[in-house]
Formats: sequence, structure tokens, C-alpha cells
Amino acid sequence: MDRPFLTPRELLVWAACFLAGGSLIVLTGFTSLDPDSALYVGISGKLAGEPPSRWIAPLWWGFWGWTHLFREHPAGLMMLPATLGKLGIPGVQAAYVQGVAAQMGVLMLIGVLVSRVTRAAEGRAAMLFLQVMPVAFIFRVRSNHEYPMLFWLVLTLVALDNVRHRSWLWAAVVALAISAALVIKGVFVVLILIAAGLWILLNPTRRTGSMTRPIVAVALALVAAALVAWGYDLWYFKVTGETFWAPYLRRQLGPVTVASPTTGALTALHHLGFYVLRIVWHPAPWSAAVLMAAWHYRGRLVATVRSAAEGRTVLFCGLFVLAVIGLLFPLSRFAERYAFSATYTVGTIGVVLACRNWKPIQRMDRWWASSSTAAAVLWLILIVLRLVVGPMLPRLQ
Repeated sequence: MDRPFLTPRELLVWAACFLAGGSLIVLTGFTSLDPDSALYVGISGKLAGEPPSRWIAPLWWGFWGWTHLFREHPAGLMMLPATLGKLGIPGVQAAYVQGVAAQMGVLMLIGVLVSRVTRAAEGRAAMLFLQVMPVAFIFRVRSNHEYPMLFWLVLTLVALDNVRHRSWLWAAVVALAISAALVIKGVFVVLILIAAGLWILLNPTRRTGSMTRPIVAVALALVAAALVAWGYDLWYFKVTGETFWAPYLRRQLGPVTVASPTTGALTALHHLGFYVLRIVWHPAPWSAAVLMAAWHYRGRLVATVRSAAEGRTVLFCGLFVLAVIGLLFPLSRFAERYAFSATYTVGTIGVVLACRNWKPIQRMDRWWASSSTAAAVLWLILIVLRLVVGPMLPRLQ
């Protein structure tokens, strides 16, 4: 019987590190100066004092100078911290604990996917080295949508892989992931659907099984998400006397226009540069491994991808990154966090390339060759450093 990617002992180590890190966040009363985090933890803290029946419709409660209904995003991000607040954990710190939990889940799920595409050792290396990217330092302990959304994205891919070659029961996980992403960040669920479509089409793990199974799983998930959205609106109307989704969509999609062809072209070009620079800088140094490999194989890149055992994975990563940037850069609204999932995609493939081609990395393989314990310990150390010295350090840009 094959050794599981994460053994029970390793899972216990990860759980212990999470409990230690989460406890430190609560005991130190950690708060972040990041404006978005301050908003979401503030709302979470207020919701914890409200009856659960009203959690569907949070207010601004004076944050950013506003007091009306909060319709920037659905309320999913704030509900778990509010629940923890009812159990005695301060709602503010509970929001940060939720963020680091999602971050840990992302690392473990990415490790699982990488181990299926390549080798278990490279999956464990990804869990270790993705923690030292600039974007990981920027989002280390924050209350934002990015890590939860990336968690549901990667879980969707793992579940689709399992639906294809294991059991139909994983279709329920696909439905859960897509529905959860919808009630966390609304329209941004489209990025998960793009990733799911590419994953089904390309089958990067080369698992045997019919393509029909994951397609049906996504179709069922869309039906489930539609029912969840309908139920969300009914609950919202019961509490406020107003619907949620129509005003939300006007708020999200209304501003994403450009004034004129000339202004619009200049705006789009500026945004393209903005996202490309962050796709290169935020996953560094692993983005350098991708650029070096692309340059080395520049004359035969297509042939190399076709012949490589992991060619489908390279194609998936490349197409997903291009799809994310292509979807985002023409819009008048832009932010580095929008490209978060693409950043981790570049970082992941870069780690694998570095493990294969960079001699200093290869000489360090004793740290991850047989266990993910080093990655778990590093995770805890970096959380502690963020809590202790993070406030004194400048923000990476």
C-alpha cells in the first residue's frame, strides 16, 4: 500500500502548529493595519454580538465612514468568525484565525495536487517554499477573501480529480466548494469555474476515468450554487426587506467600464503592466525559475511541453494565468489581490522547476524528501515572526 502524502503523524504536527499559531493570535489580541482586514474583522466582531438570524445582512457600522447595509461582498467571510465569537473567541481575532487556517489548507491541498502531478517530494517542497514568496509575507496574517477563495479553488480541483477516478461522492465536495466561494466573494467564483473547466479538459494528473463524471459534477455544483444563491436572497429579504444579488451585481459590475477607446486603451495597458509586474514579483524567487525555463526552451517551448510528462500541467498553469490576467486587465477596477490565485499558480510551478534545476535547492532536499514536518514548523515560525516583528517591518511592494 502506498504511503499517504500526509501521514496521521504529519497531520497531527500541522494541527498542533495551527493550534499554537491561532492561540497566539487570540492571546496577543493581534490586529492588522491593512484597511480591508480592519474592515472585515470589525464587521465580524460586530456580527458576533448580533443574533445569528441577522448575520446575512451586516452593516458598515461606521467603518470607512459608512453606516448602511454592507453589500461589497456576500457575508460568508464573516460568518465563521461570528460563530467563533459566540463560542467565546473574540470575533476580531477569530477572523484572523480563519485566514491562517485557510492559508494552511491551501498549502496542504497544493501539496496534494503537486504530488499527484509529479512526485510526493515536490509536493512537500511546494508546501515549504510557497511560504517564502513576497505575496505570502504580505498576506501572512490577514482577514481577506483571497486565501479562503484560493482554498475553495484548490479543493475544487482535488475533488474533480477524485470524481474522475474514485467516487461520485466527491461531487458533493465540488458543490460545497463552489457554493462556499459564491457566498464569500460572489462574482469572483468565475475564477474557480475557469480553473475547473481547464482542469477537466486537460486532466493534468492523467487519471483514468471518463471526462463526463467531472463535467456532471460541475453541472450539479452550479445547480446547488443557484439554489444557495436563491436561499441567500430569501434570507436577506426576510431580514432587510430588500434583495441582495441585484444591488450587489450593480455595485460590482457597474464600475467596470472605460470612458473612451483612447482612455480605455491606456487604462487597459496600465493594468496589464500592473498585473504582469505582480505576477513576476509576488511569487519570487520561484517566478525566476519559470522565466529561466521559458528562456532555456524558447526555441522549442511547444514541443517541450507536448513531450514532457507534466506537459498538461504546464499548459493548465499557463492558460489559467493568462485567463486570469486576460479577464482582469481590461476592467477599470484593479487590485493586486485579484490576481492572487494566478500568483500562487506561478509560484507552484516555479517551486517544482527550482527543485529540478537549482543545485542549492536540490542540496536541501533532506528537509522535505520524506516528511512535511519542516513545512509545518516553518509555518508556525513565520506566524510568530509576523506577530512579533511584522508590525515593525515595511510592507513588501
